[in-house]
Amino acid sequence: MYKKLILSIVPLLLLLVGAHSLFFDYEVILPEPISFSDTTDLSKVENMNPRVEVKRGIWFRVDYISYLIHELESEVLPIDTEPEETVDKLKRILIGQRILFFLILFYMILCFSAFVSHYFQAWFYLSLNRIVFALGMLWSLQQTFLQIRVLADGNSWGILGIIFFLTTFVLSIFALVFLEKGKNEPKTFETLKHSASLEEEGRAPEPTSGGSYLKLFLHFLIIIAVGILIGNFVYIPLFLLQKHYVTEFTIFIFSLLALLSGFYIYNYGKVGGEKSLSNWQNTLVSIAYLQFRFLRNGFFGLFATILVVFFVTFLFSILLLNIDLIQANTGLFTKGTEF
Repeated sequence: MYKKLILSIVPLLLLLVGAHSLFFDYEVILPEPISFSDTTDLSKVENMNPRVEVKRGIWFRVDYISYLIHELESEVLPIDTEPEETVDKLKRILIGQRILFFLILFYMILCFSAFVSHYFQAWFYLSLNRIVFALGMLWSLQQTFLQIRVLADGNSWGILGIIFFLTTFVLSIFALVFLEKGKNEPKTFETLKHSASLEEEGRAPEPTSGGSYLKLFLHFLIIIAVGILIGNFVYIPLFLLQKHYVTEFTIFIFSLLALLSGFYIYNYGKVGGEKSLSNWQNTLVSIAYLQFRFLRNGFFGLFATILVVFFVTFLFSILLLNIDLIQANTGLFTKGTEF
């Protein structure tokens, strides 16, 4: 009984860890270097230890940086000022902060999905919970060290943070152990597993009979024509939209993602939903399964990209090595330049 309780509590605790990072942040303040001529000032020597300063979280930073950019781009500023470089730097910082914000938000939703998948014993809950618990274990450990530093600076409330994050870290370890012991339990939503397997098997094209060269040429022309139409009516407008209307383009992209996600969630609920569960329960599991598919496809895509980059880099390294060997042994390229 306590095993299921820990496996149910840990995702919620990790969700609180993510929420804590949204609203609170910690910055390590390093002391300013002093010269030997300043050693007479004892106050400077005593304050040479680094300290941790508690600040508002990433939610406030995104809002504050957006406000600064809006003020710098306003027409109230004098004409002789040149805030373009500052605005560009702030925009780059804002992009990074927004990416971090959405990553934390995605992890929080992932924690909830892990809780839902385990509660309904969906077949993918093992993989989903492994990812959540492993990331949460590292995150809570890092937050524990920060809270220890906060307590060392004289902030007595840091003991509450130490208790919470250390408890989350220990429970995450136990949850990973209990998760592996319960892998043989019966699973639900097996239909989604079979449909995913059929989908992956169906990606392999079946051999077709050879056609005439005229058909191949017509297919080639059709592909070229469709590519030109898509480029002129889709890609170029999207490029201009994201170049001149960044906010509108962002809203447009997220709207499309929301519609596409809703379409997949609806289909997952219809295809793999359990009859013993209500519609909203099947919808919750479908949301969790969508995140699981997103993570799995993302990992596969990242791994494939790394392999491609490694292969291209390795190939160019061999070519450069061959050029150096030919140059050193034959002097072919040197002789060619003489003409």
